[in-house]
Amino acid sequence: MPERLRDHWWWRPGMRPGRSMLVWHLLTEDRPELRSLARRYRARLAGMPGLDPVPDAWLHMTTRVVGFADEIPAAEADAMVSAVTEAFGALAPITVRIGRPYLYDEGVAMGIEPEGALDPVREAIDAGVARTVTAHRLADQPDWTPHVTVAYSNTDLPTAPILQALADPPAPCRLTVHQAHLVEQVRDGRLYRWDVRASVPLAG
Repeated sequence: MPERLRDHWWWRPGMRPGRSMLVWHLLTEDRPELRSLARRYRARLAGMPGLDPVPDAWLHMTTRVVGFADEIPAAEADAMVSAVTEAFGALAPITVRIGRPYLYDEGVAMGIEPEGALDPVREAIDAGVARTVTAHRLADQPDWTPHVTVAYSNTDLPTAPILQALADPPAPCRLTVHQAHLVEQVRDGRLYRWDVRASVPLAG
């Protein structure tokens, strides 16, 4: 766990207001137990300065940032969805536990166990992206630690009060991943919003 958080809302290279990205997410709209768990996390953090809570509607697990939407032709995006659909045909749904406190450099999140359980989903997406998208960002991202962020940091702040608030965290819940979503995402102030471009199921 980091000793301090930093501001999440700095403008990364190429990003600007209104410019959207294509991103593969695991979404939570059909997971009331996960949203309930996130609300319990937010209640523990309520009133804590320097944190922007993520509303239920925008909870997500980022799986792969593909690239800027204005650099990816529609034909490539369609081919990517077809390639990921084909790759997912070899994967059965995966069940994990979600809810262990996970702090990273720019936010407070719920992590998953066991580690690496969702790697096949990311690997299948990466294979589809690499086959079809010219201007992708596969080499421009850190190693993946699956998580659902419940609050982003908007300043530099110590993590000790956060860890104290989560010292006795809410009980984890089970999450079965049975599909992934390609979204077109834009930053809107201190929030990410998106429109779903495609939903691709895992086999089974």
